[in-house]
Amino acid sequence: MPACKRTRTAVASLGVLLAACGPAANMPYPVEWIGSNTLFTSFRERPKFLDPISSYNLNETPWTYGIYEPPLRYHYLARPYRLEGRTATALPQVVYLDRDGHPLSDQAESDRIAISVYTIHLKPSILFQPHPAFARDAAGRFLYQDLSPERIARCSSLADFPLQGAAVSTRELTADDYVYQIKRIASPYVSTPSRIFGLMSGYIEGLQELSERLSAQRDRDLAGRDVHDPYLPWRDLRSEPLSGARAIDSQTLQIRIKGKYPQFRFWLAMTFFVPVPWEADRFYAQKGMREQALTLNLWPVGTGPFMLAAQSATRYVMERNPNYRGEPYPSEGMPGDREQGLLDDAGKRTPFIDRVVSTLERESEPEEVKLLQGYYDVTAIERLDRAFGLQKELGDGTGRAAMLIERAMQFRTSVDPNSWYIGFNWLDPIVGKGATPAQQLRNRKLRQALSIATDWEEYAAVFHDLYGPAQTAMTPIPPGVFGYRDGRDGINPVTHAWVDGQARRRPLQDAKRLLAEAGYPNGRDEATGRPLVLYFDVNGVGPTYQARLDWQVKQMAKLGVQLELRNADYNRFQERMFKGAEQIFFWGWFADYPDPENFLFLLYGPQARVKTKGENDSNYDNPEYDELYLRMKDLPDGPQRQAVIDRMVQILRQDAIWMFGIFPGNTGAYQPWLRNAVPTSVVPDKIQYLKVEPGIRLARIGEWNRPRLWPIPWLIGGLLLRAAPAWRIWRRRESRDGRTALIWTASR
Repeated sequence: MPACKRTRTAVASLGVLLAACGPAANMPYPVEWIGSNTLFTSFRERPKFLDPISSYNLNETPWTYGIYEPPLRYHYLARPYRLEGRTATALPQVVYLDRDGHPLSDQAESDRIAISVYTIHLKPSILFQPHPAFARDAAGRFLYQDLSPERIARCSSLADFPLQGAAVSTRELTADDYVYQIKRIASPYVSTPSRIFGLMSGYIEGLQELSERLSAQRDRDLAGRDVHDPYLPWRDLRSEPLSGARAIDSQTLQIRIKGKYPQFRFWLAMTFFVPVPWEADRFYAQKGMREQALTLNLWPVGTGPFMLAAQSATRYVMERNPNYRGEPYPSEGMPGDREQGLLDDAGKRTPFIDRVVSTLERESEPEEVKLLQGYYDVTAIERLDRAFGLQKELGDGTGRAAMLIERAMQFRTSVDPNSWYIGFNWLDPIVGKGATPAQQLRNRKLRQALSIATDWEEYAAVFHDLYGPAQTAMTPIPPGVFGYRDGRDGINPVTHAWVDGQARRRPLQDAKRLLAEAGYPNGRDEATGRPLVLYFDVNGVGPTYQARLDWQVKQMAKLGVQLELRNADYNRFQERMFKGAEQIFFWGWFADYPDPENFLFLLYGPQARVKTKGENDSNYDNPEYDELYLRMKDLPDGPQRQAVIDRMVQILRQDAIWMFGIFPGNTGAYQPWLRNAVPTSVVPDKIQYLKVEPGIRLARIGEWNRPRLWPIPWLIGGLLLRAAPAWRIWRRRESRDGRTALIWTASR
C-alpha cells in the first residue's frame, strides 16, 4: 500500500473511533428520537399473527392488545386479578334460562340451566382508527374496496392508500362488529386455533352449525379452481345467522352460552372477542392483497390506544391512535403501590406515550447491553415480569451489579398465576392409588414422605433467589387467584407446621416414619430387602438444568430412596404421559385466565390424560373431589365457593397426588425514567399505562455514554509514529524528484 494511502486510512480510522465514542454508538434507532415521548423496547421473534382470531402467542400481545379492544380487561393494579369493562360499560349481565326458555334465579342448580344469556352494554362514541378500509369520498362511496389486482400490485403498505382525500376514514364501533368477530371463530376462511374453536363451539349456541355451513360453502368455492390459486372470494359473514351472538341494538351485544359457564367472562378479555369491522375483512380479502403482504395478520384495525404505523423484519412502530377516546389510569391499587409511585397518575387519561418502537434483538447479551446504555426503556415489553439476565448480574462477578445500583435501575417483583410441581401417576402400582385399601394407605404414606423430604424452600433459595421471590406452594392455586389462602390458614399440614408465626417444613424424621409405615424402612422394601427405586420423568432438559435434577436425586437420597432419571424429548415424554407409563414427573401450568377452576381442573377425573387425553397428567380420580369440582366451577367468587375450594385442597393435600412445588417469582427491570411499570404477564394491555420522562432519558444516555477521551492522545501519538516513516520517505522522494527536474532542465 502506498505510504500516502496508509496515512489517509489511519486518519479515517481515527475519525471512526472518535465517532464511536459518542452516544449514538450501538443505538438501535435514530438519535433524534431519544428526546421524544417514545417508549423503546425490544422483541426476540417477529409476531406471526396479528389477526385477533389467529393470535395466541405471548410475543404478539404488545400489538394485539395495544390495537384491539375486547369488551373486558383486567384491572391493572388490583390483586387478586379483577375484571372490569374496557369497551363495555361494566361486567356482563347474566340471565339463566331453563329448557323452555323461562328465567331462573342466580342460585339455580347448574343442571337446570339450559342457556346463559350474557348482555354487554358498550360505551358510546368509540371510534376505529383511521384506515383505508373505511375511506369514503364525499358521496359516500368506498375509495379502496373494489381495487383491481393491477392497482394492488403497486402497493406495499397502508401508506399507499392515502387518506388525505377521503371525506371519511373511520366509523363508530357497534355491537355488530363483535358479532362479526364471533362468527369468524367458526369460519374456515380464516385461521383459528383449533383449541379455541373446539372449546367455543361447545358453548356458543349455533357456532358448530355455522362452521358446518361455512365449510360447505368453502368447498363449493374451491370446486373446479386451480389448487395453486390462494384467492377465495370474500364471504360476508353479516348475512350468516348465528343464534349465539346478536346485536340487540348498536350498543348492546348479547351472547348465548349453552348451560352454565361462569369462566366465559374471562374469554371476553381475550383477543378472540375483539371487534373486527366487516370493512377491514372485505378490504384485505381483495385479490392481490395477500401477495403484497397486506393482511389483517400484518396490518390490524382496531379501536385501541395505538395503531401500527410501520413495520419491517427488524422493527415495529406503533403510534397513538388519534381517534382513541382516552381511558383513565387506575385510582386504586395494592398496599404499597402509592409508595412506589404507581398511583401518581391516578385518573389521568391514557395512553401517556405517543409512540412505541420495538426493535428485534436475537441475542440476550446485546439486548441487555443496550438496556444498560439507556437505549431501551424495558426489554421484551410483553413480559414486564422478566429480567432474569439482569437480576442474575446482582449475584455474579461481572461488575454490572454496581452499575445497576449506580444507575438506579428499578427492580419490581411479583408472583403470577404459574405453578411448578412434581406429580405422581395415580395409575402406577407403587406411587399411585393402589389396588386394595391396605395398599392405598401404604402408597399415600409413601407420597406424603417424599413430599416432606423434598425441601422446596431450599430449591427456591438455590435456584430462584436471583430471579425473583419464588414462593413455596401449599396448594394448586397460586397467589393472585381467588381461593388462594396465605398465612396459617394456607399451610399444607401434611408437609408443614405453623411455628413462631411462620410455616416450617416438618422434620425429616416425620418423613422417615411415614416411609417405614409405607413398608420401606430406610428406603428398602421390608418384604424383599431391596432398595426402593423410583423413576423421575423429565422433558428434554439440557446440561444447564442438570444441577436441579441432581438436587432432586439428593432429596430422595435423604430417605435412602434411589431416584432414576428418565430424560426424553417433548414428543417421547408426551407419548409416555398419554400411555400412563410415567411414575413421577416434573411439570408446570400457566393459566389461560386467573380463576381457580383453571388450576383445579388439572386433577379432575374426567380430564385424565390416559382416559380422555385431557390435562389431568396425574390421572387422579377421586369421586368426592370430582363432585366438588362440578359445584365449585359454577359458583361465583364468595364464601360458598371458598369453602368448597378449601375442602378440595384438603383432599389433595391428604392424598399428596402432587408435591406442591413452587410458585416462581418474577422480576421486572425498568429504567429510572419509566413510570407505572408493574411485573405481570396476566394484564396484556399494559403499554397504555406506561409513562416515560424523555428529558431524564436524554440526560442519562448522555451521561452513561460519554466519550472516553483519554485514548485520543495515545491514538494521535500512535498515528504520528506510524506516519513519520511515510513522511520521511515522501520527503526523500520529493527531494529526488526536484533534483531530477533541475538536471533535466539544465541538459536542455
